[in-house]
Amino acid sequence: MSLDPRRLLVLRAVRRAGGVLPAARALHLTPSAVSQAVTRLEQEAGLALVDRSRRGGGRTLELTSAGHALADRAEEVAEALALAERETASLRGAASGPVRVGGFATVLRRLVAPAVGSLSLAGSAVVPEVLEVDEPTGRRAVRAGRLDLLIVERVLGDDPPVTPGLAVEDLMHDAYRVVVPAAWPRPDVLEELLGRPWVAGPPGQPARLVLDRLAAAGERRPRVQHTCLEASATLALVGAGLGAAVVTELALAYLPHPGARATSGSVDAGSRVLSVVHRSGRADPSPAAVAMLEALRVQAGEEVSPG
Repeated sequence: MSLDPRRLLVLRAVRRAGGVLPAARALHLTPSAVSQAVTRLEQEAGLALVDRSRRGGGRTLELTSAGHALADRAEEVAEALALAERETASLRGAASGPVRVGGFATVLRRLVAPAVGSLSLAGSAVVPEVLEVDEPTGRRAVRAGRLDLLIVERVLGDDPPVTPGLAVEDLMHDAYRVVVPAAWPRPDVLEELLGRPWVAGPPGQPARLVLDRLAAAGERRPRVQHTCLEASATLALVGAGLGAAVVTELALAYLPHPGARATSGSVDAGSRVLSVVHRSGRADPSPAAVAMLEALRVQAGEEVSPG
């Protein structure tokens, strides 16, 4: 099995930082993602790279001799990538400088932050600037030149809004899941769930549109008792036993709650499409924005096919 150079670079960061947590902060990744990358690299190499007998007690994480050998090679990989990035940037018109990326909380956590980390690993001269923003404000900012890339969502099957001067590129599909308090009885029957209280976003919000479509399919109007904008608050209310909700796989994976569970496959809530909006013209997107967009595509591919 061939070695993934990105995982080599993660190992390099772990050695430099002295542990998973500081490496995760340096790379803008979750500690789980760093640990998984090291574990997969061990599987690819067929060697133990981390001395797990010396972990714990606040001690610095130690690599095995094989781990140090591969980390040394990762230094060479990082240097080669940095040189290639600089040469490529020179050839295509300098992919360097700031690129401004906007989006909502979940995609900033799961897509943008890791993509920024991958650019950092590669020694890119691109300098990302990240802004949490709602879609209407973000679209105005893209048109005005205050944002270069904006990540938006729409329910699968809906057409993206058409705005002169803006282009839309789909990144990935993200399934919607109906979550309920863990104490609620099984089996999960849509008609019965619709008769219980719900936690939902305001009218017009994508997850609320999904709930409306589930209600139409079940021929029963849901009782929306609580309104939340963020998935973290929604899952907290579900976990407290206050109602059911529609959330996405990305949010559920990042924000699991011990008091909430996803319903069985008998309740199909569909999916959403995550897309990137950018200006469309002879000079757009800029080389820096193209580099950032490619990093987002790679990260989206990792989310669709993890590991």
